[in-house]
Amino acid sequence: MRKTMMSPEGNVELYRLLGGWCPAAAGMPDGEDFDFDSEIYDSMDVIFRHREDVEKASAGVQDVFRFSFEKTVPLGEIRPVVIEAFEIIELYKEP
Repeated sequence: MRKTMMSPEGNVELYRLLGGWCPAAAGMPDGEDFDFDSEIYDSMDVIFRHREDVEKASAGVQDVFRFSFEKTVPLGEIRPVVIEAFEIIELYKEP
């Protein structure tokens, strides 16, 4: 598989997408003061590694949260975010 590079702006957009979603997905109350950076970056890595396969990427993100919080986020809650992340990667990929 050829490596796809994304512009720095794309990385920021991907971080914002996942950062806005992570607390709710992990079952944390909205507004709780909690640092999700590790889960965001781990999820970004999984999404990049499996950017050709929504199911594998979604399962990988699910594993990130299962490991960190011992909670299983339903794949149905993860897939839409992964699809949107794929769109960001495509939009911001460098030639």
